[in-house]
Amino acid sequence: MPTEHVHSQTGRRLRTEEKVISAAADLFLEFGYRATTVRGIAHRAEVSVGRVMTAGDKEVLLIRCYDRWIAALQAGTYTLPTRTRTQAGTAPSAYIHARTGPTSAVQSHLLGIFLPFLEFFAAHEDLSRDYAAALMRVTGKPQVFDTLAADLQDKLSSSLISIGISEAYALASASALYDSHLGILFRWAASDMSLDEATEALSRSIAFHTQLRRPV
Repeated sequence: MPTEHVHSQTGRRLRTEEKVISAAADLFLEFGYRATTVRGIAHRAEVSVGRVMTAGDKEVLLIRCYDRWIAALQAGTYTLPTRTRTQAGTAPSAYIHARTGPTSAVQSHLLGIFLPFLEFFAAHEDLSRDYAAALMRVTGKPQVFDTLAADLQDKLSSSLISIGISEAYALASASALYDSHLGILFRWAASDMSLDEATEALSRSIAFHTQLRRPV
C-alpha cells in the first residue's frame, strides 16, 4: 500500500541519517572538525557522499552531533574522559565557596548541572570552538536553543524554587543562568580561558541568583 511504502522510505531515510550522524560524531571526536571530510564520513557510514549531504553539510552535521552530545550530557548518559574530570580538580561547592563564601546545597547542585558541559568543552576544546563558529553561520534552530534549552531551564528553575524563590523570578533566573552559561562558552571559544576560569565565572552567576531572596 502507498502508506506502507512511504513509512518504509521514511524508516530507511532515518536509519541512513543515524548512520551518517554516528559516523560524523566518531570522526569529529577522533580527528577533529577540520581533518574530517564529507568523503570520510561517507566511508565510515558506508553510504554515498550524496547520502551524507542529504543529512547536512559538515557544519550542520557538527551541530547535529552537538545536539546529540548535549542531550546525552543533560540525561547523564554521556561518559566524560577521566582526565577531563580530574583536570578541574575542584568540587562544585569549592568553586562557589572560593568566590562568594559558604555554599548551599542548591548552589552546588546548580553548578553540578553545568559542569559536564564545561568539562566536555575542555575535553574537546578545538572541536567546541568550531562548533561555536558553526552556530554563528548556520541558519535554523538547533535543539540546543530549543527543546534542550527548555529542558535545562526547567531543571534550573525547579532548583531555584526549592530554596524559596518565587516561580516567576525562578524562571527569569533560570533563563539568565542559561544565557550566562552560553555566554561563557562563547567567550571561552574566543579566548584562552581555562576550565577553572570558566567554572568560576559560572559560579559567580549562580551565587548571585541564589543569594537573592525575593517574595513569593
